Amino acid sequence: MESGDDTALLLRRCLAGEEAAYRELVARYQRAVYSVAIRMVRSAEDAEDLTQETFVRVFKALDRYDPTRPFQAWLFTITSRLCIDHIRRRRMKMVPLVRSEPGSEEEQTVELEDPGLGPEELTARAEEERGVRGLIDSLPPHYRIVVLLRHQQDLSYEEIAEILHLPLGTVKARIHRARALLKQRLEGESS
Repeated sequence: MESGDDTALLLRRCLAGEEAAYRELVARYQRAVYSVAIRMVRSAEDAEDLTQETFVRVFKALDRYDPTRPFQAWLFTITSRLCIDHIRRRRMKMVPLVRSEPGSEEEQTVELEDPGLGPEELTARAEEERGVRGLIDSLPPHYRIVVLLRHQQDLSYEEIAEILHLPLGTVKARIHRARALLKQRLEGESS
């Protein structure tokens, strides 16, 4: 998503107060930030607010950004902290589990729908995706964020550890426990 030189130049332009650079930075990263936020808080309105708040915080703290770190990691750190704080403040109820088809391996990913599929296949895939989303949404926030960063944003364990300021072993353990919980819940659904 980001090339180091291109992003560094864009950030320098933002620091110089160039309004067009601010707009370009938001346009470049808004979708990714919103994607993490919506998956964490499960409310479009709250995700929009959190996305906006993320960029407000980014612009306020841009002079403190360490250019030796990847910008996207710093951005997701801010996003994830805001989402977790939001969840804690609202003490959201977890979304109830949606019935899903029996799953196979815990590494299974739901693919985007192929427009060429027939109505039965589209319906089955949509139900499977809703089921997977429901299962992920049922995870506690500290497990949900690592699963989303790993599987939705395709970040490495090391990048997740950096974003969340956690030891690498903690990230690996949380992902392992989250997968075990998902597997357990999948097996419970198929019984």
